Amino acid sequence: MNVEFLEALEEMAKEEGLDREELYEAVKKGLAVAYQEEFGPVKDLRVEIDRTTGDITIIADGQPIEFDLAKLGRIATRRAEETIRREIIKRRRRTIYERYKARVGEILNGSVHRFEGRNVWLNLGQAEALLPAEERIPGEHYRLGQTLRAYLYKVEQKREDQEPRIYVSRAHPGFVRKLLELEVPEIEKGFIEVVAVAREPGVRTKVAVKALVPELDPVGTCVGSSGARVREVVKELGGEKVDIIRWSDDVRELIKNSLEPARVLDIRLDEETKKAVVVVPDEELSLAIGKGGQNVRLTAKLTGWSLDVTSPGELQRQQQQQEQEQEEEAQEAEAQAAPSSE
Repeated sequence: MNVEFLEALEEMAKEEGLDREELYEAVKKGLAVAYQEEFGPVKDLRVEIDRTTGDITIIADGQPIEFDLAKLGRIATRRAEETIRREIIKRRRRTIYERYKARVGEILNGSVHRFEGRNVWLNLGQAEALLPAEERIPGEHYRLGQTLRAYLYKVEQKREDQEPRIYVSRAHPGFVRKLLELEVPEIEKGFIEVVAVAREPGVRTKVAVKALVPELDPVGTCVGSSGARVREVVKELGGEKVDIIRWSDDVRELIKNSLEPARVLDIRLDEETKKAVVVVPDEELSLAIGKGGQNVRLTAKLTGWSLDVTSPGELQRQQQQQEQEQEEEAQEAEAQAAPSSE
């Protein structure tokens, strides 16, 4: 019976995803409750379980007593079961919380197993994760049972009696960062660093990289031969465009790199307000700005600077308009100052 008892504990530990010692502690607590239910309260009570034989020893007020589970009555047995079940749930929740809290910033694999509106719940095996509606890539559709990769960005447990809440995302900038790391061994090895990521999920992402060893081209290494490496990232993102750019500590150089292939003619920086006026050729203005201003927005996110992208022609028109407004104001002021005729 004792061997069967040990085997049952081992099997339960596997099913619950608990560490073996955690399960033994839960069982010992349940047996202590059962013993006192059956034989009365004890001031100092310890329970020991031999991990080889399965023998149970109760140490009550310093006196060791060989304990036989068969001696427990129905009520004590039920109390033991309830306590063990409660302890297992509590310890399993704590284990899940600690396990996934330590994995924040990683990519998880799960299968879609239920929907709540546009929220998606993924089965991770021993736990489930929430993919909130706002963390989905716009335009993506999922089906039950579908295997999905997502970025773990937060784990919460407000109370011990509640299940931990595991939050994952496919829209987070960190998802692109980790996908690129999976495709580019040089990043994982520490030869290349992903310095910054700016993203508009489902549309476009800019990733700034730099080499930590002089012989490597960070952009070419991340893009891969014929674009093979970055293509795998784009595939996972459902066709989202991914620009790999060279990082520079010089903000002018970084802005230029981020706006490529548009050429930059001049950059005027206001350090106090962190605003930059960027001048590009007239014929490349729309290219630099991007569809709906997307290229400028992402460059601003990447650099941390507010950008005003313009061209010589635009500057000239603005100058002419300003001069015309000044002239009109002067004429209006002159007319107001002139004496009225009677």
